[in-house]
Amino acid sequence: MTDQDLLTELQYALIEPPDGGQSWPSDVWSRDDVLDAVNSGVRYLLRETLCQTTWVEQVVIPLATSVGLPADWLTTAHLVWRDQASNARSPLTRTDAFEADHALPGWEGTAGTPIGYADLDTNTLELRLVPSPATAGFLENLYIAAPDPVNGNGQDLPLPNELASGVKYSALADLLSDVTRLQDPERAAYCHERTDLIVFATTVLLRGGA
Repeated sequence: MTDQDLLTELQYALIEPPDGGQSWPSDVWSRDDVLDAVNSGVRYLLRETLCQTTWVEQVVIPLATSVGLPADWLTTAHLVWRDQASNARSPLTRTDAFEADHALPGWEGTAGTPIGYADLDTNTLELRLVPSPATAGFLENLYIAAPDPVNGNGQDLPLPNELASGVKYSALADLLSDVTRLQDPERAAYCHERTDLIVFATTVLLRGGA
């Protein structure tokens, strides 16, 4: 599905003249408002379903206290630590400082083989290995990359067609939640439910079970 096809569906749903999303005569929303809602929906669906992953191998020096994430990072799907000398691989579990303090007291000052990572207690686009690596190694990073923004110029949506309706309902939920003269909490709630249903169904299909 192209972005203009989706914008046309949004126009029908919002009782606007359909023209591929080029104009919004009611002036309740601008074209930019609608494109922002669509792009927010695209990112949400990609983040929640993990349906399109990108892999990168990052070099990590000994005793590194932080590791930079790719500039297009949206969320982490899976991380593996690989020791440079032995080539041994260790899957990493997401954690935070509170959990790390209880599982590995003194981890911030004692290097070792990383067993986890924290990305909530650090700067944006950074993560902390738990504990810091005692030796050089590699971080095998499987993550969800942020796509190029949808601009309404007739390009294909940057995610599988099966998720296009999820983007539609996510965008409608945002637009109908806005404080405007056409604010509609009931329809917005319904659209949220439809979006969540699509996320759930996609997750079941991709992972083989609920």
